[in-house]
Amino acid sequence: MEKKAKQKLFELADYYEGRALSNEDATLESYCQGRCDAISSVLVALDIETEYIDWQLDQ
Repeated sequence: MEKKAKQKLFELADYYEGRALSNEDATLESYCQGRCDAISSVLVALDIETEYIDWQLDQ
């Protein structure tokens, strides 16, 4: 997978995870959690979930 594409995917996962954890609006929180779960499934399918965790730790 291209490095830029992987970076963008990691950034999106991180963004939605943060929004889901910090949102006061239950509807928006649910939406963000759904997006986070979907992106997480993609990370697992691409077998780069471990790389994402390492990326988060480096941030």
